Amino acid sequence: MDKEQLKNPPGKYRPIPFWSWNDKLEEGELRRQVRLMGDAGMGGFFMHARGGLSTEYMSEEWFHCVDASVEEADSCGMKAWAYDENGWPSGFGNGLVNGKGLKYQQKYLRMEQGERQTEHTICNKGGWHFYYEVNPFYVDTLDAEVIADFLKEIYQPYYERFGSRIAGFFTDEPQISRNGIPWSLTMPGKYEEEYGENLLDHLEELFHPLPGYEKTRLQFWRLVTKLFNRNFAKQIYDWCDERGLRLTGHYVLEETLESQLTCNGAVMPHYEYLHIPGMDWLGRNIFPCLTMHQLASACRQTGKKQILTESFALCGHNVSFSELKGIAEWQMVRGITTLCQHLQGYTLRGIRKRDYPPAVYYQQPWWKDYRAFVDAMSRIGMILTEGECRPDILLMHPQTSAWICYDGGSNEGMEALEKGILDAIRQLEEKHLQFDLGDETLMEKHGKVEDGRLYVGQQSYSTVILPPHIRFFDSTNKLLEEFAASGGTVIGAEEICDLKADTSADNPNVTYTYRRTEDALYHYVVNSTDQEQRVVFNRGDRILDIQTGETYEFTPVHDLLPFESVMVVEDIKKEKEPISLDGGWEIVSLSENALTLDICDYYFDGELEEKDGYVLNIQNRACEKKRPINIRQVYRVQIKDVPKKLTLVMETPEFYDIRINGQNVLKKDEGYYMDTAFRRLDITPYITAGVNEIELVMDYFQSPEVYDNLEKSKQFESEKNKLCYDREMEPMYLVGDFSVETDGEYTVLDKHAVRYQGGFAIAQRRAEITLSHMEQQGLPFFAGEIVLKKEFDLEETNLRLKQENYGWNTVRVSINGQEPVRFLWGRKDMDISSLLKPGKNTVELTLINNLRNLMGPHHLEEGESYLVSPVSFYKEECIWKPFEGGWNDGYCFAEMTVK
Repeated sequence: MDKEQLKNPPGKYRPIPFWSWNDKLEEGELRRQVRLMGDAGMGGFFMHARGGLSTEYMSEEWFHCVDASVEEADSCGMKAWAYDENGWPSGFGNGLVNGKGLKYQQKYLRMEQGERQTEHTICNKGGWHFYYEVNPFYVDTLDAEVIADFLKEIYQPYYERFGSRIAGFFTDEPQISRNGIPWSLTMPGKYEEEYGENLLDHLEELFHPLPGYEKTRLQFWRLVTKLFNRNFAKQIYDWCDERGLRLTGHYVLEETLESQLTCNGAVMPHYEYLHIPGMDWLGRNIFPCLTMHQLASACRQTGKKQILTESFALCGHNVSFSELKGIAEWQMVRGITTLCQHLQGYTLRGIRKRDYPPAVYYQQPWWKDYRAFVDAMSRIGMILTEGECRPDILLMHPQTSAWICYDGGSNEGMEALEKGILDAIRQLEEKHLQFDLGDETLMEKHGKVEDGRLYVGQQSYSTVILPPHIRFFDSTNKLLEEFAASGGTVIGAEEICDLKADTSADNPNVTYTYRRTEDALYHYVVNSTDQEQRVVFNRGDRILDIQTGETYEFTPVHDLLPFESVMVVEDIKKEKEPISLDGGWEIVSLSENALTLDICDYYFDGELEEKDGYVLNIQNRACEKKRPINIRQVYRVQIKDVPKKLTLVMETPEFYDIRINGQNVLKKDEGYYMDTAFRRLDITPYITAGVNEIELVMDYFQSPEVYDNLEKSKQFESEKNKLCYDREMEPMYLVGDFSVETDGEYTVLDKHAVRYQGGFAIAQRRAEITLSHMEQQGLPFFAGEIVLKKEFDLEETNLRLKQENYGWNTVRVSINGQEPVRFLWGRKDMDISSLLKPGKNTVELTLINNLRNLMGPHHLEEGESYLVSPVSFYKEECIWKPFEGGWNDGYCFAEMTVK
């Protein structure tokens, strides 16, 4: 890697985001958005059919849109990828595959007492009735013919039209079962072929610990894993490989022994059949798990250099660059190289704005600063991809023992296995020892002993560690015996404490890895704890600044805040006094402020349905009636000082009659706000000081197909994940140059959030603001950019700027008119003595936040959430929220502070 590559990583190392196609698609808008992604430094995109899509999936119009996007990607030097489903999980082919009948549909093995005969009976044995339950909304992924049909329905039409013009396909969360022990009509025959036994004689052993149950469970789940591996993973991989296309994606619920068992059998063997193997991580919470270790180990063993993560879903709109970086690097230091950001929505209209936020796209106020984050993550990913890591330790994976524990009920012993493997991983990480996990299916296929080392594919090991387990395959036992006889070391997990630690970096609380290239050894440390950590490096010559790609003189001591990292990083400056940022700051400029309107009185066919009702209740209640309804909404807005211009922002204004204070509003479109679906209407002529009434009237209806799909959505996720309404009712926004006064009470919550109880009033914009809790100073719903200025009269200029913030994604600092310095994450400690002069000095701050306070979720009882999904936005039980409760009428806002 040369200096130019470090400054500007090539496209193949850059992120490939999910681009959600979730509305009626237009060629011009698609091309515009492709260029936006190119400008932001993306390496490509996944064209992802998703809920809200109005263009018919896989129609000629659909493929015209694909063609335009592929063409525009080529002109921008990017790669366009297909996504192989309408929604997820992959495999049902938009209903075409599972719609072909019973053979094609997903099945679960069930057992009940007594004997009977039904259309789904498998057999009656020992006083038990064994039968299968059918999920008509998904497919049998163990049956090769079913998956061949999926290839024919989805993959082949893409290939016929585009050949290798597309980079490949993303397959998303294919699964065997998420509802207990799986079944396939092919299972009895395949079991007899594999083992020479009648499976029906042993079915009870899958549920009860009868004599011989360990052998039966081991054989059953070994076969399930093999069938899924061969018939889904390998079949699709081979199809793509033969045609010069690449396959990427991830499997579902990879995190634990138990969660991956029914879904995948064992997940590690399936990574061999992805060109770019991947995982996903949802939300901001991080915790010990198997996911990254399984993925990185299998990739090293099978020679896969690039490893993808679908990340950031559920984090909420106010996730900071620091947190995004922390989530990414927590995975990257454990082997992940490439980001797939979730989610870039073609539009945020209607339900789409609640599609597991954040919106990681142009709608965010911080979008123009996003390129710096993308460049930094690409820089790290390039080093991890091209550098070599050779672990010397193989830690055996106890998934086969988990198979023995699994009975579809209490699964006794599973928890102890999980605790044992995670404890072993923790000890190795604390010693900074690099290791791989050993999956028995991969070892059976790729394992051998040579020159006293145990080889698994392209990796070899001198030491094997055995965590708590019940039994291994016979082939595994034979391999380990041969390894020990040739001089290899085999130890139990209790002996990890005797292993000598790697001392390259001396703090056991941070995570360490390395990469070796032709010209350098990169030592990479990430602090994923919630405490500041001091790290002392005992080796190194230069520090790489991941934000710029520049290198600096080596310094051994680094104090890392949570989410911070160092790749041997930037100079530690001589300690100097910080300049104080306290006091008032002049507001030089401000993006349009906003007031979100989400509470109104509403009437169905002239009758009051709910007073002071939450706006998202309206559509759910109306859909329950399954008939056309005349709906009238009345919003009340307090205005103390009338702005020079006030804009009403709403979605699909063409569907409404709009009156303000009794006057009909001229619906003259004035462009968009944040998202092209959010249309602007000038309402200045209609407003007055005092209470203003905004009235909307719509003849609301849905097509019979929508009502039918809503019922189907209650039964399985694949139907809900592709749901689209004909008409939607959403919050509105008042936008302009004003402050939003709050005369109620604020309560401090955790996660740097506050809850407000009280009213809102539009007032004259403030001229000055302090840097603490700006959300309480006229900006509760603010999403955008604010420029602040302050003069300092200084005698001492030997100072530093020490800055950290909450709620702001970008902070730019300019001192005395100099080129601004941009901070995207963490606390910044910067020597500013050369920029200062005795006497008057001017500091200008440019602060950019995100969509969180504008779009919410505002009303969760828990306050701020780090697992944001559609559930987070609804008050009443509905298709998007299958339970009551968890609601607070107050407004939760993310703190906006710089200190």
